[in-house]
Amino acid sequence: MARAGFLLPPTKGYHFLDGPYVEYKGSIPAEQRPEMVKKLQAAFQELVSEDIETKIQVLPKQEAEDICNRVAENFFNMSDYGDDTVRIVTVAGWPCPCGGTHVRSTQQLKERKWGVVGLKCKKGVVRVKYGQNWDGE
Repeated sequence: MARAGFLLPPTKGYHFLDGPYVEYKGSIPAEQRPEMVKKLQAAFQELVSEDIETKIQVLPKQEAEDICNRVAENFFNMSDYGDDTVRIVTVAGWPCPCGGTHVRSTQQLKERKWGVVGLKCKKGVVRVKYGQNWDGE
């Protein structure tokens, strides 16, 4: 999102084959959405081609908060996590708390033609959808 020129705070992600997406707090005017999708698609493909390694760490809550909230205060509320430690996944330099499955490198997404396939905006939430067999159109 940031690489495409949009700084919306991420709030939720779903990274499974039956409909992966990432949600952000904010809204995008309807007339700007087609251009935003194009920018997101281009930024996604740049990240894939750069072959950036995914980093996974288990950190104390305070350290996780310091790392994850470096862009804007309270992107992530670490008090939502019950344990003393939080699993942090860093992809392309952007850390976030996540317990999901991730590729080892952005380059692995190229094999199955992953890409941004669209977005929806509703009630102050922008949902960016991505998926396999993206044809670049």
